Amino acid sequence: MNIIFPDSNSALLPGAQAVVSMETPGARPTQGIVLDNETVGTQEIVPWGAANNFPQEILKKGRKSTIIPTALKWQANMIARKVIPFMVDFDDDGKEKLSYVRDPEINNFLTSRHFKRYQKESANDIFWFLNIFPEVILSKNRQKITHLLPNDASYCRIGTQNKQGVSEFLYHNANWPNAAYNSEQTDKIRMIDPYEFDLVGWVREQHTKDFKFIYPSSYPTPGNAFYQLAHWDGIRSSGWLDVLEKVPVLKKSLLDNQMTIKYHIQIPNSYWETRFLDLWKKASPDEREAMKKDVVREINRRLVGAENAGIAMATEFGISEIDGKTIEGWKIDVLPDKLKDGAYLADNMEATAHLLYALGLDPTLVGFASKEMGSRSGGSDKRESLLIYYEQLQPYKDVLFEPLDFVAEFNGWKKKYPGLEFRTHQSLLTTLDTGADAKKVPA
Repeated sequence: MNIIFPDSNSALLPGAQAVVSMETPGARPTQGIVLDNETVGTQEIVPWGAANNFPQEILKKGRKSTIIPTALKWQANMIARKVIPFMVDFDDDGKEKLSYVRDPEINNFLTSRHFKRYQKESANDIFWFLNIFPEVILSKNRQKITHLLPNDASYCRIGTQNKQGVSEFLYHNANWPNAAYNSEQTDKIRMIDPYEFDLVGWVREQHTKDFKFIYPSSYPTPGNAFYQLAHWDGIRSSGWLDVLEKVPVLKKSLLDNQMTIKYHIQIPNSYWETRFLDLWKKASPDEREAMKKDVVREINRRLVGAENAGIAMATEFGISEIDGKTIEGWKIDVLPDKLKDGAYLADNMEATAHLLYALGLDPTLVGFASKEMGSRSGGSDKRESLLIYYEQLQPYKDVLFEPLDFVAEFNGWKKKYPGLEFRTHQSLLTTLDTGADAKKVPA
């Protein structure tokens, strides 16, 4: 077969009627250049939100919720588990075969306190923002990555793109939006382009003066080129989160301002003269008021208190000597307790259900049960919901492990152990009739 080279990047195979394109070392896929209309007084960074404070506002709003921080922590804990290295192969039936990798260098890396902090902090950022910006630290000879360190995503801002559509730097400052890209407190760190074909060579050879890099990893969402938008953000933009915020405020106001009156006692005007006789006639207005208060105080003492529960109370009424009719007597009415009616309960339940939907959590997993919403919280419901949830976790694990996969490639671990993958133990709940506890499987 004759092979013709029309240019240095392709080969023409006439017999096969095909053209084979060969990538030039260092080439990368074309990225669109995004022109952001929002600026914060500089063209050096891409603002995260109109005022460059979107993550700070999300954290402030989310922390007011009794559900969001705990739910996101619960999800982060599902992927921030002990990481185990395996060589993965498949048999003829496509069934997975795992071989545990006993390598001191790999296991020392995975069990280091630095990597454990990376796991916990980055897992939380994934579920809060769908973005993580960890640092990879190179050895002095630039042949190994020695550390993978976390950065708080809310402190990170991506630099603007160059002519090739690549953001070359990340700017780290804990004081956004009240910070400048060129201030002494802002750390400017070269950022790895994950779309680069020869990524190991690019890091090792192209930037020989840099010993730390940012490896950005994210769960892609449509229309967001720089900062992703968490899937649960719809609960905020739709207004349901505002409903949840207002319910406790309204309940507190109701408790603070509602008069806690249990009884309404109606006493005829004629009672006082009958009760106090000449004392009433001779008393001044202030003295009469004091006499009334003494009577009401005594009545109140008899009506309230645990020791008075179930007591009998007697009042008198007379018969008119003129017409023989009953003279108006006392009347005691028990007032209904509005707080027992569950004011705003239905609104709270509905808003909570919407929040759990937005978070992607089956209500049964967090103990939410409501006959009105058709949800239960039994053992079988939890077990099946957890299995379904496990199936949804892998893409988020991929975000967490993508920088680790680059470490494995850079350090030569993947070459040394073909099919090297990183897994975590996943607990599978069992039913009581099996006679077994929850079992763990690599996932």
